[in-house]
Amino acid sequence: MASGVGDEDELKALGIPVVANLPGVGKNLQDHLQVYVQYECLQPVSLNGTFKLHNKIMAGMQWFLFKNGTCATNHFESGGFVKSDPAVSNPDIEMQFLPVIISEAGTSQMTQHGYQLCIEMLRPSSTGFVKLRSRDPLTHPVIQPNYLTCESDRRVMRACVRIARHVLNQKAFEPYRGKELRPGPNCKTDEEIDAFVRGCAKTDYHPCGTCKMGADNDPTAVVDKNTRVFGVDNLRVVDASVMPSVVSGNLNAATIMIAEKSADCILGKLPLPKEHVPVYGGS
Repeated sequence: MASGVGDEDELKALGIPVVANLPGVGKNLQDHLQVYVQYECLQPVSLNGTFKLHNKIMAGMQWFLFKNGTCATNHFESGGFVKSDPAVSNPDIEMQFLPVIISEAGTSQMTQHGYQLCIEMLRPSSTGFVKLRSRDPLTHPVIQPNYLTCESDRRVMRACVRIARHVLNQKAFEPYRGKELRPGPNCKTDEEIDAFVRGCAKTDYHPCGTCKMGADNDPTAVVDKNTRVFGVDNLRVVDASVMPSVVSGNLNAATIMIAEKSADCILGKLPLPKEHVPVYGGS
C-alpha cells in the first residue's frame, strides 16, 4: 500500500500515488482464534514448578549439557482435530494439551500446578482488514481482525469451550483434576461463554489472506495462480497472505509449500504430475 498498490480511494486519501488499483490488498484478513480452558492439577507434575528461577536455570543447563529435560520439547505433544457439530463435514476445531497453566506470551501468572487445553476455531467466517494509518512507513498500520463478527463463529467458540471441558473431564484425568480455573464452573450459559470468549480469546498467530490469490476477473484478488501481482510487472507475493482462505491447521507447512511452488514458478519449472491420494472426507 505504501508503494501505491491497493485501493485507489484509500491511497489517494493519504496522498500516495496509485501504481495499481487493487482493492483486495489488505482485505480478507483471517486468523485462528483460540481460548484456554484450564484446570488445577492435584499432583505436582505440571510445568508450573519450573517457573521458579532456580528451576529455570537447572532446565537450561540440562539442555545445554545433555540436550534433554524440560527444554527438549515445546510440550505440545498431544492434540487433535474435532467437529464442532456432527453435521460439519470436516473437523473445524483444533485442540492442543499443555501440562501447564499460562497467560499470553508463554508467561505464567499462577504458581499452582495445572494444565490446559488450547482450543481454536479453524475456519472462521468473520474477516478483517489491514490498512495504512499514514503514508509514513514507520507508523503502525490499522489491523482490525473483526473476530466473532459472525454468529457462526460465536457458535463454534462455544463448542470449543464445551468440547475442552468434555475432554478434560474424562476418567483418565481423575487423579489429577482439581477445580476448573478458567473459565470457571459458573460459566455455563451461551451468554456467559460468549462473555468469556470476548474477554479471553487470543490470536494463535495464524494471520493470512490479505493478498488473496484468485482469477483475473475476481475484483478482490491480488495475485494470480503464479503469485504474480495483477497490474504490476515483476512483482510477486510469496507468503501466507495469498491464501484465499485460512487452512484448517497451523499455517507453517502450507506456507512452506506455497514458497516451494512459487520458487518453481519463478524458475520456470514444470509442475509435478498430479497424484491421486485419499483425502479425509468427514466420515
